[in-house]
Amino acid sequence: MSLPVVSKTNKLNWDIFNLLENLLIFCAVPSRRAPQESGVSFYITNPQDDAICLLFQIDRDDKTDPLIRGEKIKRPDYLSLFIQDNLLLFSIIEMKGTNKNSTERGIDQITTFRDILKKEIIEHCIKTLKIKFQGILLTPYNADIPLLEIQKQASNNFIILPIQYHHSAELYRYISKLNTKADLQNKYIHEKLDESVSFFIEELLAKRASDKRKQDEYYSENYAPSKHRRGIYIDYLLPNNEDWITLLSDPNQKKIQLALSQQEYQETIQKELEILKLTEIINIALRST
Repeated sequence: MSLPVVSKTNKLNWDIFNLLENLLIFCAVPSRRAPQESGVSFYITNPQDDAICLLFQIDRDDKTDPLIRGEKIKRPDYLSLFIQDNLLLFSIIEMKGTNKNSTERGIDQITTFRDILKKEIIEHCIKTLKIKFQGILLTPYNADIPLLEIQKQASNNFIILPIQYHHSAELYRYISKLNTKADLQNKYIHEKLDESVSFFIEELLAKRASDKRKQDEYYSENYAPSKHRRGIYIDYLLPNNEDWITLLSDPNQKKIQLALSQQEYQETIQKELEILKLTEIINIALRST
């Protein structure tokens, strides 16, 4: 099922949303395609029917509305999230041109965001998530690759994979598995893949996040407005644009909660969670409205 993108403002809302919520609501790239930058571009095809793949733009076009705030903080371009077999694999993607200083700076952009993301996940997500991080440095063929910095990161068990390609790179092969030190020696392989039908859950996460919260009984019981509020609370509109499902992550709970306002999609989502092997960490239920 292919769903339309929910209409909403393109401005982050720091008054009611934290960094992870702003990321999930406003930064998703439904097409999983990144336009050309510094002479390179990429896309991510998902050919499997047992996985979810999401793409988020981190370095937003509007420099007055950054996701990562602070003038001196280095920001990467994109973040992919691949979910399969109870694993959440985050790949931080930076696109660079041929300037040597630029590619070296790309390593800092990737590692800085990794540390920020780790901190936010610890602060706002349940403790039982199985999470891995890696990086991708995407450049043209004639770019200087900072091999010493990449090897330094690899010695600390963080892989930043340098990928060189002169057209739009297909990154699915590289974001759908945990890369290793051995992969650092391999050249980019360009594959043209056939797209599979997206999970309903993926369609919701990529396209249907609302920039508002439905204030019903479930909201009153589970959301406490606070400057230092912990957790994630996001509503996703269902296809009829009237009903919704709430994603609730409370770091004090053992499971992420998916609370549906009506029963129609409960069986579909439950089956998808089972395929993804996420039932141990995600619970779906009907809510009282």
